[in-house]
Amino acid sequence: MTTSQLLRGAGLACLLVLLAACGAVPQPFRDTPKITSDNPLLDMPTAVGIAVLPVRGAPQPLDTQISTALAARLQSFEIPAEAMPSNPGLGFTLDGEARATEATARDVAVVVTWSLRSRRGGAPVRTYRQVVTVPAAVWQAGDMVTATRLGNEAALAIGDMIGGIAIPAQGPAQGPDATEQPRPNFPTVSVKPVEGAPGDGREALRRAVMQSLTYNGVKSDDASPDVTLTCEITIGAFDATLQKVEILWHALGRDGKELGTVRLDNTIPIGALDGLWGPTAFSVADAALNDLLTLLATHAPAGANPPTP
Repeated sequence: MTTSQLLRGAGLACLLVLLAACGAVPQPFRDTPKITSDNPLLDMPTAVGIAVLPVRGAPQPLDTQISTALAARLQSFEIPAEAMPSNPGLGFTLDGEARATEATARDVAVVVTWSLRSRRGGAPVRTYRQVVTVPAAVWQAGDMVTATRLGNEAALAIGDMIGGIAIPAQGPAQGPDATEQPRPNFPTVSVKPVEGAPGDGREALRRAVMQSLTYNGVKSDDASPDVTLTCEITIGAFDATLQKVEILWHALGRDGKELGTVRLDNTIPIGALDGLWGPTAFSVADAALNDLLTLLATHAPAGANPPTP
């Protein structure tokens, strides 16, 4: 199914956050047909692929040889990926930036920083720092065997990140010139498995939400959290080719009292969420991330500075 066919079949898409102790949230698009490519859920399953871009800072043809090998390895993991010069509209962009740290007549030491970003922009979903040494002749002239080795190594780490397994030992790379805006003092959070999720969504979406929150400064605490996030997915029939999906997050305080909810609903092709979620889990998590962060910041621990609007 093409993206255009999926867009033609899409119906109402709305994302809303309901904060406890607040009035009704305006819903200007409620009950109004809306077609947009900015809703990650709307684009499943065709736009959840990863566009793997040439490695910036690496000489040609090594820059495209590495990206081609990496995309092929991700495909072997059943992760939709394609090496291309730019992202024409896939759900995620994976780009690498190479920096030579030391060079001799024989070898070149290189640090490649891989950044996985949602098409919606913003901070990377995850970043991986790869440290390699390549022969000087290969660095200048390229070599598919070496590129395959480097691409396979990066794909293993990036595949783990997408699947929600362990982050590689190097961890996220922090650029020397990186500046970070002050963040609200968020409460600690425990994210529970997603009830009613088809395929492996029960754990895949839970991990994606927690990883996205952690990247934005929210601390995980499954022992004694300030806030517990639960989620339930309801799927119903819509027509012969589409089904209605509602994803509802509940934020509960220590006393079990509901602090607020975040909801995402849409119509998608039948079976689009069956099987392995892969990058789709991060797309869905990304769709609700800002509203989840707003809700959590509103319920920051006592004595914390209020969130900046």
